[in-house]
Amino acid sequence: MAKLPWVYWDACTWIAYINQEKSVLGKDGTLENRFAKCLEVLDQANNKSLEIVTSAFTLAEVCKNPNVRESPLDNLPAFFEKSYILVVPVDMSIGRRAQTMQASGLVSLKPPDSIHLASAIRAKVTELHTFDRGILQLDGLVPGADGKPLKICKPSEGLPLGPLFEGDEDERED
Repeated sequence: MAKLPWVYWDACTWIAYINQEKSVLGKDGTLENRFAKCLEVLDQANNKSLEIVTSAFTLAEVCKNPNVRESPLDNLPAFFEKSYILVVPVDMSIGRRAQTMQASGLVSLKPPDSIHLASAIRAKVTELHTFDRGILQLDGLVPGADGKPLKICKPSEGLPLGPLFEGDEDERED
């Protein structure tokens, strides 16, 4: 049986969904409905078309935002326990990979951003979803676990993932 495709969500993607960010002014002056972009991907996950990967670090990072702490989601920790959400632990391997990326001069990555990139690579995803401009500018510049460039985009902009992954029987290592 083919494995479902995995996409990685940065913490700001979760925050956009939880806060239902519908009218965010983009750098180009256009309004962006981030909530709708996230909802489209979550609907696919809920319909078992894909799974969403995130770092355990995300659990702490989403709570730095006061709007999320006061979110209508009564039980935020349980929200991340849905069957279609896979959590990558932050361990020494992730820390070292993040440190290596920062030291490489790959733009000017902040520690949380490098943790998210390292976690996405560890999970062997081919696509990372974010609204963070600093991470978005790395699209195609960061090699994934397979050596191919990691696709970095906003949610629903890199989809559909379907036909590329049909019949893919490769095992993923954690």
